[in-house]
Amino acid sequence: MIDIALLRTNPELVRASAVSRGAKDCIDELIAADTAVRSLQTDVESMRHDLKSRSKGKPTEEDRVILQELSKQIKEKEGELTKLESVRTELLTTLPNINDGETPIGATEDFNKVVATVGEKPVFDFEPLPYYDLPSVKPFIKLEEGTRTSGSRFYYLTGKIAMLQRAVFRAASQIIADEGFELVIPPLLVRERAMYGTGHFPADRFEIYHVNPEEDDLYLVGTAEVPLVSLHDGETLNAADLPKMYMAETTCFRREAGSYGKDQAGILRVHQFQKVEMVAFTTPENSRALHARVRAVEEKIIAHFGLHYQVLDICTGDLGYPAARKWDIEAWFPSQGKFRELTSTSNTTDYQTRRLNIGYRNEAGERALVHSVNGTGVTDRLWLAILEQYQQKDGSVKLPPALHSFLPWTTLDV
Repeated sequence: MIDIALLRTNPELVRASAVSRGAKDCIDELIAADTAVRSLQTDVESMRHDLKSRSKGKPTEEDRVILQELSKQIKEKEGELTKLESVRTELLTTLPNINDGETPIGATEDFNKVVATVGEKPVFDFEPLPYYDLPSVKPFIKLEEGTRTSGSRFYYLTGKIAMLQRAVFRAASQIIADEGFELVIPPLLVRERAMYGTGHFPADRFEIYHVNPEEDDLYLVGTAEVPLVSLHDGETLNAADLPKMYMAETTCFRREAGSYGKDQAGILRVHQFQKVEMVAFTTPENSRALHARVRAVEEKIIAHFGLHYQVLDICTGDLGYPAARKWDIEAWFPSQGKFRELTSTSNTTDYQTRRLNIGYRNEAGERALVHSVNGTGVTDRLWLAILEQYQQKDGSVKLPPALHSFLPWTTLDV
């Protein structure tokens, strides 16, 4: 959530940022609600002061009548104030974060900027197959069985492919741990506050699975970012301990409600997948540097497997609500003839920490909000890119050297 003080001092900046994200322009409505709240707060405080002054000494019968009436009026005004504050808060939650000054401006993904291209594009003397059609892979990805058990966009991994997934995640996780990220095993079911606090509600509510609302009222996480950021809900961190950096491998769940007809073949876009997530907290002046550091870790992982990839600076129209700036890393999928997203990293500044009231003591001893940064360590898409880029003419896959110490074989044979 953005700082209401920024809206008061620079409403046009807030408006321009929101409009560039495709958000509803509710700035005038929000300013009016804020003005009404502040005016009513002044009235209530004045009435409370009057009540306190009149209560001194021994009141007469006439004073008691006046005090009772004044108390009644204050209670009514406080009720009005609560309603007005609720309206203001609801409007505030519809606004995305303020754009970073370096975030590209644009309405669609066509305005994303390629800022780096790394590695050599693999060249084949044959027509490359999609990973799910490779004869060395196909027997181990059980799509029909997954659909039979759970419905569309579910699957089983078995045998060598299950082992490959574990090997990729182990190798990537070791890199992240070596970079100083602390391993956390978080809950996968969270309360609404965690979803709201991290900015996934209300914007992405339709993407989240809601579990038994009548009894449990919990939500399945679509990313470990949610419980990792919420780990310090309401806390004041020690400045000397910053940055605090965490990693977690979890199963993630997404409804993919807006993806009908997209990536229906294979397991590129599914309802359940594995993911290692990184989350870090730091001071406001260091969040840009920390954001770059997380991106560097992501690139280190992908380069470790020798993949051809590109880095995108994501434009305003393609940003999620919590992010001020985001980089995506995309790997080349030769069967599709295009790059596909593997990871992303976002600097969410104080958008999440304001909602969850996560702060620190600055040098002056004053409490200020920390900034939060998140980034993808690895998902299943990484090993899918490996399968595609390292495939051979006979349908086998020669695995990159980075995996040789994690597996009893170096080639997925047909």
